[in-house]
Amino acid sequence: MKVDFHLHTWCSDGAHDPIEMLHAIRHAGVEAFAITDHDTCAGWRTLAGTPGLIAGVEATAGHDHREVHIVGLGIAPDHPQLADMLTRVRALREIRITALIARLPADISRGLTLDDVRDRRSRSGVTAGESLSRNHLARALVQRGGVASFRAAFDDWLGDEHMRDTALPSFPSIAEVTGAIRAAGGVSLLAHPGMYKVVPVVEELMDAGCDGLEVEHPHL
Repeated sequence: MKVDFHLHTWCSDGAHDPIEMLHAIRHAGVEAFAITDHDTCAGWRTLAGTPGLIAGVEATAGHDHREVHIVGLGIAPDHPQLADMLTRVRALREIRITALIARLPADISRGLTLDDVRDRRSRSGVTAGESLSRNHLARALVQRGGVASFRAAFDDWLGDEHMRDTALPSFPSIAEVTGAIRAAGGVSLLAHPGMYKVVPVVEELMDAGCDGLEVEHPHL
């Protein structure tokens, strides 16, 4: 049985709208799957009721002034505690992106604003970009010509090493995020643990409240 419980649509930083994603899922022969957009369940709502679909989200937590992503599976997406937390995180994302733009050199930002970062695509009543991210900002910088490539934007300006900044507003703690996921009936999995490079860091993040962790991911 083929499964995939970590998929993003354009409701966060994925390339495809939910319907396109569903076609790709079916074409690949995946029988059980979860749409786990960053800090929004909009993509899941578009496909709700589809056979094989499990409700999920990839929620953003903060730990030691860095982003930590927690995949929540089997959630009740409309649970008030979870929905409130995700709304707050999406607002924090926009505040942080605005702050990041403000501290970029003028020859890099080239007059870019938060409004320029927004993804304005829409198809069949589904609008992209409900949850903005550094990926959206990186693409906007490339389109402006301020950086040569998406990878260069992260290497030079937006990577995790540039984000450990106490001046940026903090995301909710891992305990708060995992608590909201559990309150909504879900389980909390540490996303892409291989990105943290060393086992002690992964153990520290797990001990902060995760139920498990991903063991297969393109960037492990």
